[in-house]
Amino acid sequence: MLNRAEYESDLSGKGKEKRFAAVSRALDVIRSRFDSNAPLHEISTEMHRTVYDTLGVDDPYKGKKQLANEIAMDLIDEVEDFLTEDNEKNFRKVLLASIVSNSLDFGVMGHELDNRDLGEHFKKEFKEGELAIDDVDKIKEEAKNAEKITYILDNCGEVVFDSLVLDQIKEITDAEIDLLVRGAPIFNDVTLEEALELNLDKKVDNLIELGDRAVGVHFNYTSKKAEESLEDSDLILSKGMANYESLSEYDDEYNIAYTLRTKCKPVADSIGVEVNSNIAKLKKTQ
Repeated sequence: MLNRAEYESDLSGKGKEKRFAAVSRALDVIRSRFDSNAPLHEISTEMHRTVYDTLGVDDPYKGKKQLANEIAMDLIDEVEDFLTEDNEKNFRKVLLASIVSNSLDFGVMGHELDNRDLGEHFKKEFKEGELAIDDVDKIKEEAKNAEKITYILDNCGEVVFDSLVLDQIKEITDAEIDLLVRGAPIFNDVTLEEALELNLDKKVDNLIELGDRAVGVHFNYTSKKAEESLEDSDLILSKGMANYESLSEYDDEYNIAYTLRTKCKPVADSIGVEVNSNIAKLKKTQ
């Protein structure tokens, strides 16, 4: 967690004193809240809000996000070449691509792979990719029967492949689709700005900002529209680990399909799989 604070401080381009102050205050937040029994995403939210405020920056990852989307756009043909006239099979293919892309930190956190290496890595993972938890068919049936679906985006880069999932959802259902994006920049997550740049508003019925700057879905900071979307949806498609960590506390309240790559041991352990597993898990309310 503190490594991420140091990284975004370096990205900010601020002077040494400002960067030191940001990391020091981040450590203060961790110390003051770590024994509070608060969920990790809530501690992380407060720490990163403190870092951004101390640095006086709004979006230190902006350049990284643009690079991520550019790299992903160069890879999208690798997925589209596998699509056929069979929308049933296409749904599985694009969902797998979306999950596999969740494992690639395109240009973020010091990723050492260059564009070509990323391309080869993605193609290998996509062609050989297996799901440790495979509820794809169940998720598809839930989507078919839903009147309203809420899709919560995660990172830039992988959002390019999420757009293919949105296309396939439209092919198999007439459900109203809400697309939730971050209401303020946090990490390399998709905000309204990036969503509009990718014309995602044309693929859904409603494009909604989650609320104030927060990690995952933090209900202390969510907007009224976002809360209404979650409450009214028959199916929530939750992308990535931060959304999983925050929403899994509310499993009993929503029908949620979690799609992610388990990139750390705590998340892997909570799901009951190995690290670096591809997950498509449906959690229905009782």
